[in-house]
Amino acid sequence: MFPELFRIPGLDWPINSYGFSIMVGFLLASWIAVRRGKPLGLNSDFILDVGIIGMIFGILGAKVNYLLQYHKEFAGDTGMPLWADSGLHPLGVLLLGWIPFGFWFWRMKKSGEKVVLFSWQSGVLLLLTLVFAFLGARGLFLYMNSGDYSWKVFRNWQSGFVLYGGLIAGIPAAALYIKMRGQSIAKIADLCAGPIMLALAFGRFGCFLNGCCYGKKGEGFPCVRFPDASPAAREGNNPAHPTQLYEVAAAVGFFFLLSWLYRRKRKAEGEVFLVMVMLYAGWRFMIEFVRGDDRPVWVASLSYSQVVSLVALAGAAVWFFLKRSRSAEPPAPAPAAGAPKA
Repeated sequence: MFPELFRIPGLDWPINSYGFSIMVGFLLASWIAVRRGKPLGLNSDFILDVGIIGMIFGILGAKVNYLLQYHKEFAGDTGMPLWADSGLHPLGVLLLGWIPFGFWFWRMKKSGEKVVLFSWQSGVLLLLTLVFAFLGARGLFLYMNSGDYSWKVFRNWQSGFVLYGGLIAGIPAAALYIKMRGQSIAKIADLCAGPIMLALAFGRFGCFLNGCCYGKKGEGFPCVRFPDASPAAREGNNPAHPTQLYEVAAAVGFFFLLSWLYRRKRKAEGEVFLVMVMLYAGWRFMIEFVRGDDRPVWVASLSYSQVVSLVALAGAAVWFFLKRSRSAEPPAPAPAAGAPKA
């Protein structure tokens, strides 16, 4: 269970520390992105749409990635796994199948843009509609036959996420939406690079409050003792290195550095985002050596996150070099009005 911060008066709904931190980080990052987008002529609704789509798919990707890596945690329960068969309920198509088309039609009507029937955007919408229709049909089938399946995976539905899984799913989903709206992916990526790191800092602070994603056991400063009910204490790593706070400090530093690069040093669109990938991938590779929670080993004693970090670092470095070598002149500097003041 997550530590509870407070309960909503009148409703008695608990607000936990992790979810609250994620919410604050998302709202603050969105506010900064909207401010930076105004001088560029970007509508605030569009930027918020990008953030919401990236967050939704990021949460799904982080959860699926966790299930793939830690699937053994859900073994030994009664009933079949949710993915044991392919049963579908036709009426479930009506539950979710309309969502992608409905959302797109609403956005087009609100923005006044023309809907082109025969286009690659329509093809993407059709694919998303089929995916959501399948999820609705599968979900209704599972609900109608719930007694035959194991629901252990949802017992702790608020926990069990892998950050890289969220980035792998959330960033491409947001990029696809940007492309479908006819905007420059590189320009929006630069604008969002700094805010992404700020949102990450708040997320890791939530991890610290929850006691997950902790470091190796240690004594003395800077090690901390987590509450007895926290994952760190339950798994015998108490006191431990507060790797969550190490990452908070790094992410905040990256935010200010990327903000400075965004205002002053860009030579081509997309560079700031690539610098963000290199900075975080390099940092994540190193901090993994200090992590004390269970980390599946993939290659040569390296964890999954370290392998992904190496691939991301190499890919971003090559891409950055190609951009720098091809850029004839720097883009217009971003107005300072949208940048945070140190």
